[in-house]
Formats: sequence, C-alpha cells, structure tokens
Amino acid sequence: MYLRTPKRYQPGRRRRQLGLISRRTIVYLLLITGLGTLGWYLWNHQAEVRSAVVPQIESLADDMQTRVAPRPTATVTPDLEVAQSGCMAAYQQGDLEEAVSQCRTLAEGSPNDINIHYQVTHLMIITSNFGSDAERINSALEFAEKTINANPELPHGWAIRAMALDWSGNYGAALASALHARALDENFGPTYAFLAEIYHDLGQDETALSYIEQAKTLDTGGLAIADALRTEGLIYSDQGYWEDAIQPYQRALEIAPNHTYIAVELANNYVALNELDDAIGVLDGALQKNPNDPMVLFTLANVYTRSGEKEKAFEFYHRCLDTNPDNVLCLSYLGGLQFYENDFVSAINNLKRAIDLGSDNPEDFWQLGQSYFYQDRCDLAIPYLQQGYQLAAANEDANNLAKLVSILESCNAPIPQGVIGPTPTEATETSTPTP
Repeated sequence: MYLRTPKRYQPGRRRRQLGLISRRTIVYLLLITGLGTLGWYLWNHQAEVRSAVVPQIESLADDMQTRVAPRPTATVTPDLEVAQSGCMAAYQQGDLEEAVSQCRTLAEGSPNDINIHYQVTHLMIITSNFGSDAERINSALEFAEKTINANPELPHGWAIRAMALDWSGNYGAALASALHARALDENFGPTYAFLAEIYHDLGQDETALSYIEQAKTLDTGGLAIADALRTEGLIYSDQGYWEDAIQPYQRALEIAPNHTYIAVELANNYVALNELDDAIGVLDGALQKNPNDPMVLFTLANVYTRSGEKEKAFEFYHRCLDTNPDNVLCLSYLGGLQFYENDFVSAINNLKRAIDLGSDNPEDFWQLGQSYFYQDRCDLAIPYLQQGYQLAAANEDANNLAKLVSILESCNAPIPQGVIGPTPTEATETSTPTP
C-alpha cells in the first residue's frame, strides 16, 4: 500500500457546464413575471388596494410628522430678554431714565418693531427737560427716523417725529410731519394731540383746542389723551388762566402718572396761584415714583426757595446735581441762591460751570460778574458782564440790562457797542448793586 500523490493542476482541463441559460437569467425572468402579474392585479383591483393601503400610508405620515423636529422659532438673546423685562418694569416704576436705556436696547434689537421705537422716542422727548437737553432731543429725532423706517406707510413715525421737532423748536417741520401722518391715517389719535401742541406753539390756540377735542375722540384709552390734556393745560397756563389749567393737568397726570414733566407743569401752576403746599404735594408724589428725576428735584428746590425754606432748597439743588452734575438749571439756580446768601466763592464755581455748559441766562452773567466784583476782581468780571449785556440786549431784557450796565460802570468798563440798551446814566438810576 502507498499514498497516492495528488495530480498537479493542469490549465485548460476545467470541466465545462452543459446548461444553456444561467441561474441569474432565470431569477430575472421570474422577477419580471412576478412583477408583471402584481401590476396586472393592482390595475384591475384599484379600489380594494386603495382602501386597504392609503389609510396605512396616512397613518405612517402622521407618525413621521410627530417624529420630525418642528421648525425652530426665533429666540430672544439674553441681552434682549433683560431689556424686554427691564423696559416695562422701569416704566411702571416711574424710573424713566432706566426705561429709556432698557427700551432703547430692546428697540435696537428689533429694528422693525414700530411700536417700541415709537415708545422710546416718546420717552426721550418727555425726558428732554422740555427740549432744553439738546443731546436727548437729538437722540429722539434719530429714533423718530428709525420709527419711520420701521414702516413708512404707517403714521406712527411721522407723528412722533412731529412731536420731537416741535419740542426742538422747529415748528414748521413739525407741522409738515404731523400733516403727513394725518394723511396716512386720519384716525390715528396721537397725530391730533401733537398737532394741538404745534398750533399752540405757533400761536393759534383756537385751532389747537379743536385738535385736542379730536384727539380725545379718537384715542379713548391711550397716552394720546394725556398728551392732549397736557397741551390743554399748557394753553390755559400760558394765557394766564392758571385755575383753568389745573383740571386738564390733573386728568393728564391720572392717565400718565409716571410722566413727571406733567407733574412739574401742574406744580408750576400751583406756584403761580401761590398754592405752594399743593405744588409741593404734587412734586413729592412724583419724587416717590422717581427719586432721581432732575426736573422734579429742580422744581421742588425752586418752590422751597419761594417758600423761604432755604435749607430744603439747598438740599434738593444738591440732589439734582448728584443725579446729573451737568444740569445747567440746577447749577444756575444753586449759584444764584449762594449769591444771595453772600457765598460768592461757591456761587462763582456753580455759575461759571453753568455758563461753560451753555447757559444763556443774562442773570447768570450778572451774578457771576457781581460775585467777582465783590472779590475786587473786575478783570475777571468784565468779560462775563459784557457777554451778559449782549444777551440781555438781544432779549430786550431791560431789568438785567440795567443791572449789567451799573456794574460795568463800577468796574470802569466800556459798554459793548452795536447793541441797544440803557445809557450808563439810566442804568445807574434804575439799579444799584448791593451785596
């Protein structure tokens, strides 16, 4: 017995298959036949197939819908979330400066939100110290343009732009903007409230009062009524009918209790009626809502000055300057109070700062020059006295002209040329400086 060795591989000797059709071809033929039979069946039994299959497909589609993630919604960034809550909270609390800051951030993050831009512009206007704060009123004008850009076809931007222009003293442009707002929507109440104030500033009080009535009719629940009633009070106040002004001011303040500028104007009417306790009561109420409102602090200090309570007056002038060290009115009036208390060093510091910041009140120049004069510093007094003389002459302010001429004479200084004022003799007869 022996082991057989395997045969070596010999090419070309592979066994040949005898089948005529391959297995793959047979599979394809069977599939084609099956699909054809299935298609013939489905075509001839469409109703039965649809009733059996379609509900299952719809159910599957519903199931898939629940599994597909919904389209993401726009989310507010953390900064805007803080601004959104802070804007409303600050306004409701009466902190209008904080409201301006927070609402402005919110508006800048929502460039197409016409309502928030309108609100920010309105807040900027009513916190501009009756338009005397140039920086604030310019910001209001910029935001008014943004309000227009948010939707030029709506009246909001054009109307609030009219209010901003009016408070800046540009009455012609204000009127044009308000009339355009009215053309866009004759039923937009704020337009008529702003038209009323514009026509009052143009000296047409009858027309102004007619627009106030239209504003009351069109806007029965909004701030436009407060704006209209405030203008009604302003009209009567400027005409000297202070008693008649009280009621519209009170109603305006009831509607907009956080609008401290209305409280200030109401208090001024009480002062004109010599009802100082009522004025102090109104201002104290406003101050409780916003302890740092410079307009309220200034007015309260002024009322206490009139009532002879100088310590309280000093307190509120200083509080005003603690809130805003550059408040020209508080610097001016505090300096004046110090001047009459013979505190000339302090008076000089505050009056000079008020003038450097833009005061054009001739009284400030006279008091500053007089303070330098009492310190034997006519060299420092003369430039301010001459500037004050020019301002008083331009305003035809005979009282201050007389005082300025008198002290210029005492300093042996020339009277500015090219302006009309009392002669040195007339001035000496009408005013004698006293420390």
